[in-house]
Amino acid sequence: MESYFKKIVEKLTAFPDPENPYGELEKLQMLYALETISYNLLTAFVILFIPFLIDTFQETLLLFCIFGLLRIIAGGFHFDHILKCITATSFIIITEGKASQIIQISLPVCLLLCLITNLLFFIHIPKGTENNPYSESYSQLQTKRLRFLSVFLTFFAVCFAQLRTIVLFAMLTVAIFLVPDLYRRFR
Repeated sequence: MESYFKKIVEKLTAFPDPENPYGELEKLQMLYALETISYNLLTAFVILFIPFLIDTFQETLLLFCIFGLLRIIAGGFHFDHILKCITATSFIIITEGKASQIIQISLPVCLLLCLITNLLFFIHIPKGTENNPYSESYSQLQTKRLRFLSVFLTFFAVCFAQLRTIVLFAMLTVAIFLVPDLYRRFR
């Protein structure tokens, strides 16, 4: 699958623009950007199409948005192959979207889970990825964003019982993806 995307992206970047010639570095940047966009579009399509078929579209869409926002800020574990990423992320989000229709989390359990996730979010310092590390100042900015967002989502989960499960599933999933990084940091 990865080679299929790579071939499409290479064809898209092969069209030269006579008014704006670009070098090899720009071509590589375009390749990377187009590959990233195509992977993300495929993942989003899978994550939203299947819930549409099984009547969990709204729950899954909200969960996916919250998860995506937290994940962009916090980072965390990444799979080493795009197919693993698409499969695991799709499975997790779709399963949690369906489960959020069935499970209702009580306020005491919500407070406990929010406390745990907030502790993880408050000690975690986003660093980017190995291929795209954050600068020190950007890590600090992302840390502030993560802390603000986690407190906001906690407030939201406590105040809106009908959306509590969705918010908590998103927070817990991102927190679980942070555990390998935190384990390496404190080891």
